[in-house]
Amino acid sequence: KFRKIWIGARDDIFYPIPKPESDKFLLIFHGSFIPLQGIQYILKAAKICETSGINFLIIGDGQEKKKMLNLADELDLKNVEFFGFMSPEWIRERIAQSDICLGIFGDTQKTQRVIPNKVYECLAMQKPVITADTPAVRELFNEEDLMLVQVADPESLADGIVRLKKDPVLMNKIAVNGYNKFKNNA
Repeated sequence: KFRKIWIGARDDIFYPIPKPESDKFLLIFHGSFIPLQGIQYILKAAKICETSGINFLIIGDGQEKKKMLNLADELDLKNVEFFGFMSPEWIRERIAQSDICLGIFGDTQKTQRVIPNKVYECLAMQKPVITADTPAVRELFNEEDLMLVQVADPESLADGIVRLKKDPVLMNKIAVNGYNKFKNNA
């Protein structure tokens, strides 16, 4: 017999914290630099959003980090900042400062099968999350809980980002719904 158990998040670390006042619109991604994540699509979306006053903080390390740093240089990105792996508490503080959190966007079979821990952590902090629209995500979430975008598609990701930035009511609705779904299920 099998029973599905959602991963969840450590709610002693990840919980709603009011966003400090800031005129900077910030997106955060944290995770390993592996194909599942699709960081190259985040970087290409960052380039599309470069003139929209949208900033990206990318936290993590892994096998594709050097390749992604090179891509950021090739794209001449001015709105992206990179950090290595940090403590969960440090990440929590960055999530609290962010406006939107990013999930996964890679074009891999695993992307289709997982809901990453970072999605739960950001929802636990009542943040709006943008992630790829996959069968795994659809097992628990829908477009009322998350901003779902096409897999491996920087234009779709950029459109989702700009849509939320321009619609604070939608951004708040997704944050609240996602948080409630997390609290009730994960």
